[in-house]
Amino acid sequence: MQITGGKNRGRKIKPIKNPAIRPSKAVLREALFSVLGPQCCYGKKVADFFAGSGIMTLEALSRGADTAYSVDSDPKSCALIRENFADLDVRDNARLLQMSVQQAIIKLAGLKLEFDIIFLDPPYHLPQLGIEAIDLSVNAGILTDSARVIFEHRSKTQIPECKSLTLWKQKKYGQSMLSFYVFP
Repeated sequence: MQITGGKNRGRKIKPIKNPAIRPSKAVLREALFSVLGPQCCYGKKVADFFAGSGIMTLEALSRGADTAYSVDSDPKSCALIRENFADLDVRDNARLLQMSVQQAIIKLAGLKLEFDIIFLDPPYHLPQLGIEAIDLSVNAGILTDSARVIFEHRSKTQIPECKSLTLWKQKKYGQSMLSFYVFP
């Protein structure tokens, strides 16, 4: 696995070795950032929920994010994320929260943080976790008014309706779908 854009483009990261965790493919990451635009992360606060390897956090930092938070509850994933943060020397701008997404949202709200971009990549067999994270993020007040929430899910899965944000755009890439949400 390697970073697809920005100042760390081409830098390799350690891949996740758990077959149950599916990192976002390079073509999907490139497409996602293409939709968001070339300056999408510059100076922004980003959160990567269900982070796995932390690749989306690292992509956002490479593209100029001011601060990025990775959230994952799996200890092995978190150990790998820490290694990748150290290898790419992004520890000053990267934060890792080893806890559930729900716990992290509550903690981030308590810190009065607001995010411009949130990446969601819950397990494909649990798409409702993505919608729950969106609704909880909105209710907790951790999104800026111009925030973008990108939810990666299986393209054939009918995801529950999101009541908090509006579906702005969807892009299909093989078996994966990116759903982009914004405030109405």
